[in-house]
Amino acid sequence: MSEIKEYKQPTNKIEKGLLYLQHYGFKKTVAKTVRKLMKHDQEHYSYRQFLKENPITKEELDKQKHTVFKYNPVISIVIPLYNTKEEFLIELIQSFTAQTYPHWQLCLGDGSPEEGLKDIILKATDGIWDERIIYKKLSDNTGIAGNTNAAMELATGDYIGFTDHDDLITPDAMYYIAKALNEDNTIEAIYSDEDKIDMEGKEYFLPHFKSDFNIDLLCSHNYITHLFVVRADIVKESGGILSEFDGAQDHDFDLRVLEKCTNIYHIPRVLYHWRCHPDSTADHPEAKMYAYENGRRAVENHYKRLGIPARVELDTHLGYYRTIYQWPDSPLLSIVIPNMNHVEDLKACIDSIVEKNDYPNVEFVIVENNSTEESIRNYYTQLENRTDIKAKVVDFTKEHPDTMGVFNYSALMNYGVSKAEGEYILMLNNDTRMINADCISEMMGFVRRSDVGAVGARLYFGNNTVQHAGLVLGLGGVANSQFLGSGREQVGYFYRSTCVQDLSALTGACLLTSKSDFESVGGFDESLAVAFNDVDFCLKLRAKNLLCVYTPFSEWYHLESVSRGLDLEDEGKKARMETETEYFMSKWQSVLDKGDPYYNPNLSLTKFDYSFRSKE
Repeated sequence: MSEIKEYKQPTNKIEKGLLYLQHYGFKKTVAKTVRKLMKHDQEHYSYRQFLKENPITKEELDKQKHTVFKYNPVISIVIPLYNTKEEFLIELIQSFTAQTYPHWQLCLGDGSPEEGLKDIILKATDGIWDERIIYKKLSDNTGIAGNTNAAMELATGDYIGFTDHDDLITPDAMYYIAKALNEDNTIEAIYSDEDKIDMEGKEYFLPHFKSDFNIDLLCSHNYITHLFVVRADIVKESGGILSEFDGAQDHDFDLRVLEKCTNIYHIPRVLYHWRCHPDSTADHPEAKMYAYENGRRAVENHYKRLGIPARVELDTHLGYYRTIYQWPDSPLLSIVIPNMNHVEDLKACIDSIVEKNDYPNVEFVIVENNSTEESIRNYYTQLENRTDIKAKVVDFTKEHPDTMGVFNYSALMNYGVSKAEGEYILMLNNDTRMINADCISEMMGFVRRSDVGAVGARLYFGNNTVQHAGLVLGLGGVANSQFLGSGREQVGYFYRSTCVQDLSALTGACLLTSKSDFESVGGFDESLAVAFNDVDFCLKLRAKNLLCVYTPFSEWYHLESVSRGLDLEDEGKKARMETETEYFMSKWQSVLDKGDPYYNPNLSLTKFDYSFRSKE
């Protein structure tokens, strides 16, 4: 490991700007500056407006105080103290004594070299010691890991959680944890949304409205952070916080305990305020290089414990990680492409793969459907006669003469897969173009995990804006792509556009699955000839507890609908769209009613950029 040099904290905005320029370059620095100038006030206003529309009212808090639960779990919160500022410690403790749910325990391990914090705690409780506060002055400061573990030994609650010594929780935080446990007492771990609070404790900003449990997102970065509680026996069996992961100890701990959990619950409410200076959220990325390296090791060790052959790299965005799978073999992949005429499009699609692809074991299966042009027949012959690739053309129309003049993507794909010899299937539109050489290798890495049913890529329109970055149920109607139309270089809300994650659905324009999983769910539903057949397929996989993974590291161009035209071009296509929409909605109504588990209910369903939902 290379030596980590001491980092000097930048003291002003000019110094911070120069560091950012040095790390990211001129273009990104200018873009960042423009975004800050244009959006800073707007973003602050929008969250202020959100808080105004969603207040925590006195009436609601009073109602919570008088709620009688059947199950009253004690929730122990563990906090390592070290020279904590008096005002911060007082505010932290008072955020607990103000809780509407009374059955909590505050376990404080004080590693400060001087005495005095106990007196501050007493001051915070008006001179009367609250028996729910367990304080221990440690003989030595053993760092954040040691101090946290010492505080954890004081915990006697049913669930154990963690907060930092200068942060705050909302007055209803413990209530919502208890409420969740009363609704389902098999829950093993719970986490909530969070936001930032300024150093004066007056301004709230940068809310993180999170996904429900999302293991691939957690391997991309620690999106869980706060507030996080886990069943006490699981915590104590885990070995606690490990000092070898200092700076990323939470990420390592979260992965280790969640590997042992099968019921992980997300509360889609901000229950935690992370104290932070507003300017520090876009600050000096090199400040904690050791922490990013420890985070990388934490994720890599997660794969080792699961027996998955993978290495983990630091992403270009520090604090984010990329998994590179290292499977020992390369099973045959069949690339199934439906086609009608459009010889130039099909040729460009196949050529982009042949010229760039680094995955060594591929066959092309072209599903011919109603072509009338001689040029495409000649190209088919050339394709099948090539010796440098394996390709075959299967004629759907010949075996299904009743489909003359009919386009049914689902039927075409089912037919193509039936003729494919590969263990894995890449469903691909003929108007796509491969961009990076490892597009297929990247996707194949994920699909070979036993818990993964499908993998999708990041697709761009010809003008380099996002066409697909994973589908969200209910977004823009039935389902749509998150970050639709955003720039290729834009990372999105908490980097959701540019990091690997689990989603409810993926586009069929570039969709990888195993042939066995495809067949196990009955392939594509042929009642959905054009619309939502890919969403339907993914939901069928999800119903079998298989994940649909989106990876932005597989990049393709998609010249959408070039081959078949747009659905609303004529009345016939419009009517078909309406029929298929109604059929899909009725089939999946119960799923749609619950909302997309990977998309927070506090976010807008009419905008594609993770804007906050408004009541207006």
